[in-house]
Amino acid sequence: MVISLLRRTYMEHNSIKNLVEILKSQVSHYSLIRDTLLCEKTAITSWDNDKIKELSKTKEQLSKKEKLLEEARKTISLRIKEEYNLDDDTVLAIIEGIDDDKCQDELNQLRDELLVLVSQISQLTVSLKVIYNTNLKIISDVKVKMGFVPAANKYGMDKSTVSMPSALQITG
Repeated sequence: MVISLLRRTYMEHNSIKNLVEILKSQVSHYSLIRDTLLCEKTAITSWDNDKIKELSKTKEQLSKKEKLLEEARKTISLRIKEEYNLDDDTVLAIIEGIDDDKCQDELNQLRDELLVLVSQISQLTVSLKVIYNTNLKIISDVKVKMGFVPAANKYGMDKSTVSMPSALQITG
């Protein structure tokens, strides 16, 4: 009985350590995502197409890793929820449900860092959307002023100037 209680306590503490390590990895990873978005913002405003393409690939890889880290966090959180008989598997619920002050402090610190990073990433994402939309509008306006913008659904061809219907005009 004592051995099984000690084993359970060790496993519980080990789960908390695993959660701490995953949260540290997420903080590091989210910092990398934030930095990548900052680089993208610079690349967009300087119209550096090669850098934008490179960053797009980087963001795709970061997204895949982020999903893996989130899955790992959820798995560990669910395990802790069951071990401690908690109502929820959120980091906040885990913090409130454990008795170790040192672990609580560390989890609180990591949670706060993640909240700040997620907020920064959200703000950068909105900023990037605005910049992309502004750039697209500028390009569109320039094309219109230069007469290069075709009417919708004409595939760059003004059908009114063609005397015999082409295969493209017939098929739409």
